[in-house]
Amino acid sequence: MSESEGAKFLETAADEDCGGSSNFTISPLTLGERATPALTVTASSKSRHLALIDTIDSIQEKEPATKIIVFANSFYGGYDSARSALKSSKHEFCHVDNDIHSVDEQNNIISWFRHKDATDEDRARPRVLLLSFEQAAGHNLQEACHNVIMYDTYYSGSDAVADASVEEQALGRVMRQGQHYDVTVTRLVVRGPKGEKCLDDAVIERNLDEDVLRAATSNFD
Repeated sequence: MSESEGAKFLETAADEDCGGSSNFTISPLTLGERATPALTVTASSKSRHLALIDTIDSIQEKEPATKIIVFANSFYGGYDSARSALKSSKHEFCHVDNDIHSVDEQNNIISWFRHKDATDEDRARPRVLLLSFEQAAGHNLQEACHNVIMYDTYYSGSDAVADASVEEQALGRVMRQGQHYDVTVTRLVVRGPKGEKCLDDAVIERNLDEDVLRAATSNFD
């Protein structure tokens, strides 16, 4: 993150009685209620915007016609941040908005990323689909998609197993029976202005803990 974003992060992460903090390496559990504003800062970081566009560019340089799924956390502004980044880029993209799209429109959008291109009309459609983690359930995207970008981490509170389960369910839209390609998953990680480990690292480490993942994936049996 930038110096100004770093200063804002430290301000929001600081205990009110302390007057400030110089520690980027702090866990959400330690922050408690202060995790919400701190995660909002990291979710909307301009460096995350740039990382998303750079990642899409890198994927499309190797596979120009590939379809890319971007998952973002609607808590703390991650989904809105990803949509803003995509809008400001040269990349056309699709997203599903319950307030704008009818059920039929939503189904049509998802179907574009569910099936392989068969016509010139198919090939002319956007290559990027943005979904919130909450919108991921129930979709089978393995036939046409094998590139996934995790725009930010999923954190909703103290239940690590529940949060890891949400991430695994999202990845399961592509990593499932019927997938014929190696799936590439890219996680975007925001750190302090000098590369200091920050909340992203803490939440990712928590969600990918072996015991947590074992408990999370046992829910799928």
